[in-house]
Amino acid sequence: MTLTSHQLDQESVRKDLAMMIVLHEYPLSMVDHYGFRKFCNNMQPLFKIVSRNTIKKDIFKMYNVEKEKTMKLLNKNRSRIAITSDLWTASNQNKGYMTITTHFIDNN
Repeated sequence: MTLTSHQLDQESVRKDLAMMIVLHEYPLSMVDHYGFRKFCNNMQPLFKIVSRNTIKKDIFKMYNVEKEKTMKLLNKNRSRIAITSDLWTASNQNKGYMTITTHFIDNN
């Protein structure tokens, strides 16, 4: 067994936290929850937990990076995207729903 030192990369952990929130559809407010803060502190006391506004900014940065990559890819290819949306309210529930359908049309 070998012991090695590990240095915390605050930016990398923040990106992973933002990705986790997006992937699992967690509320942004989870970073304010006592249990989450205690868990993070026990796992890595050096990690500075950010506010919900900061994590929201991190998520928007991730979105813009991915959007830019996608736009470069689409501009590189001679393809088109058709986007359609629909809104409705379920008759047996009091909830509104929205759906977005995307069709990708390439040269083939």
